[in-house]
Amino acid sequence: MNLDQIKKQILEKENDFIAIRRQLHQYPELGMKEYKTSNFVYQTLKSFGLKNIKRTGHTGLVAVIGNDYDNCVAIRADMDGLAIEEDNDSAYKSKIPGLMHACGHDLHTTALLAAAYIFHKNQKDLKGCVKLIFQPGEEVAKGAKYMIDQGVLRDQPVPKCIFGLHSYPYISAGKVYHRHGKMGASSDRFIIKVLGKSGHAAHPEKAVDPILIASHIVLGLQEIVSREISATDQAVITVASIQAGQTSNLIPESALIKGSIRCLDEDIRAFVHQRIDQVAKALAQGFRGQAQVQINKGIPVSYNDPVLSKKIEAALIKALGKDKYIYNPEPTMGSEDFAYYGAYLPSAMYRLGTGFEDRENYPLHSKDFSLNDQAVKTGILSMVAVALELLQTYKGEE
Repeated sequence: MNLDQIKKQILEKENDFIAIRRQLHQYPELGMKEYKTSNFVYQTLKSFGLKNIKRTGHTGLVAVIGNDYDNCVAIRADMDGLAIEEDNDSAYKSKIPGLMHACGHDLHTTALLAAAYIFHKNQKDLKGCVKLIFQPGEEVAKGAKYMIDQGVLRDQPVPKCIFGLHSYPYISAGKVYHRHGKMGASSDRFIIKVLGKSGHAAHPEKAVDPILIASHIVLGLQEIVSREISATDQAVITVASIQAGQTSNLIPESALIKGSIRCLDEDIRAFVHQRIDQVAKALAQGFRGQAQVQINKGIPVSYNDPVLSKKIEAALIKALGKDKYIYNPEPTMGSEDFAYYGAYLPSAMYRLGTGFEDRENYPLHSKDFSLNDQAVKTGILSMVAVALELLQTYKGEE
């Protein structure tokens, strides 16, 4: 398989691949409920001539192309949409009320489907095998762990590494955005229940005001980042919800604080968890109340294995040209459940430009999000080129 041949085959089918992307876009499904999407992927793979397709759990799918199981590279694409009402006049906008592909997973799935077509068409020239992982539930941070638990990394063929891509609207279609090392932040959630003593608003001295305590806790949590973590490290503590009381003349008995924690280092992550618990309880006690702290640990820090990542960089530059490759100098505080795969084998993810040059590009998870169909061919080409490079040259740690 050579790049010129691959590019020609992609261009011959480009309109068909765009049609697949638009079809997926019109029928989004929520995480772990991608029944129709999964079936569409299965039937499409069969129509391409693939035989080795396995349903994984309820909505996951795995397909294998190639016979040399001793040299296997895995590629992952997520399939789920979001609970967002799409707000545009596109001819292929979502037909499902309240649901939308606002994160580009329709493109991720299309790129992997089309890559399957290219790999199958050129199977006799494949130096190894590719394991295609169509994953549910990324947006609910359950899908990667689910697929791992289902055996996707331990069942034959066992991959030597795994990679994927993610839509990125701030870079124009045709380009890619990539970095080595830390890629994205961990993502955790916290719930703090503040317990006080109910009382009349006219006599606060006879009550213990949980709203006042909650207010001090919110401010105290911000001090953890600004005064206890080095400016060269990165962490975000965001309080996203405070719930308390129902009337204007009654101090309630309790208040509920909910928020999010993002970190780019596992040691900092552990420290932040500890300090949230300590600060909340100490402040509540200082104001005669109590605080119950629950921290739900979620996605770990996303990390692009340096050796693998540099192979990906070389493949992207070779396939797209040096002018289409942009090195990303900074990790993001956003998270991706792709990070779970990295605990088991070398992993890396790059970003695929999906933006328009002649109009505004809205962010991911926006009701106005729209991606440029010109990104479809770049996504396919990059996936195929990276997989071929890794099959040929990636040996693991160097």
